[in-house]
Amino acid sequence: MRVTTNQLYAQSLNRMFELQGRTVDLQQQIASGKRVTQPGDDPVAATTVLQLKERLQATEQFDRNAVIVEQRLTHVDDVFNGVSNVLQRTRELLIQGRSEALGPGERRAIAAEVREQLDVLIDLGNSRNASGEYIFAGAAVTTRPFTRDTLGSVSYNGDQTVRRIQVSETRQVEESFTGEDALVAIRSGNGTFATRLGAGNTGTGQVSDNVVIDAAAYQAHDYTIRFTAPDTYEVVDDTAGATLLSGQPYTDGAAINFGGMAITVFGAPEAGDEFLVAPSANQSMFATVRDIAVALETGFETPAGQARFGFDLDRSIENLDQAMEKVAELRATTGARLNTIDAQREANEDASLNLETLRSNLEDVDLTAAISDLARETTALEAAQAAFVRVQDLSLFNFL
Repeated sequence: MRVTTNQLYAQSLNRMFELQGRTVDLQQQIASGKRVTQPGDDPVAATTVLQLKERLQATEQFDRNAVIVEQRLTHVDDVFNGVSNVLQRTRELLIQGRSEALGPGERRAIAAEVREQLDVLIDLGNSRNASGEYIFAGAAVTTRPFTRDTLGSVSYNGDQTVRRIQVSETRQVEESFTGEDALVAIRSGNGTFATRLGAGNTGTGQVSDNVVIDAAAYQAHDYTIRFTAPDTYEVVDDTAGATLLSGQPYTDGAAINFGGMAITVFGAPEAGDEFLVAPSANQSMFATVRDIAVALETGFETPAGQARFGFDLDRSIENLDQAMEKVAELRATTGARLNTIDAQREANEDASLNLETLRSNLEDVDLTAAISDLARETTALEAAQAAFVRVQDLSLFNFL
């Protein structure tokens, strides 16, 4: 076969260019630490690496989200701790003011401190997070959630949306609670039903205990315990329009049982006095604390007024206990969410490590192998260059 001088030169140059290209590629891989520096190096691996990087970025964002929601939930728990302290202090003041040995001036002084506790409670309800957003306003984070009117009633101005933050591809965590759920929707009485005195009562009868003794028999109806005489009473189901008990003898301090409930009446009721029983309704913490202050400020002047004073404060203790129980439940929920975040962050770290390992296996270069390949390719390139110098002198013209 005849080989022309141009063919010989072209083959030698092509070989050297090929070796130079491979040498440059290896040098770039060693310098960057990457086996795949552009899609053409390995199209399949490059596509997979891109997908892995997107998942890594998403996981890193989930971890940042988890840090944010953890900080916010910790702040929420701190606020609930403050609310719990307010309620506990109010309960102590209530018990102190419940003493009938105190004079009107002393009760008014206690009422003044109760109102200060109410101010603190409103401030806690209007707490903001580090971003300046109201934490109990739902999605209306720029709206002050709790405002008080001229009559002292506190209104909720937020919405019912609970904001959630994504902490993984499949999990969201609620960052707070709505003000309605946290501070307003508190069941009154014992949580099932509540009692109150008839507006026209003239005796000294009060209620000491309200309990459900048979949940299956309980019906959420309105009832009236009516004294037909100082020593006789009847029980009427107002909802059903039926008399459940009639002509019953009254024993001071004995429980009156009906409809799955036991209600203990003590004192000396008069004929016509009524004790009303109704299913528990929602009453805000603010209303409960305000009612305590009002009762202490009002005081009493007659035996009947004294009975109503004691009854109102006793029912306020029930309402406070319900509020404190609600705060404990919310703090437990907050703690559970924080535990969820801790577990999810660990899962995110594991996922990131796995994804990074997969990416590294596809994209990163084996430096030992690359350096060995570079040495081999460099030796081959030097040999090719030396051979080309020898071959270029073998021209026929040089021979002639």
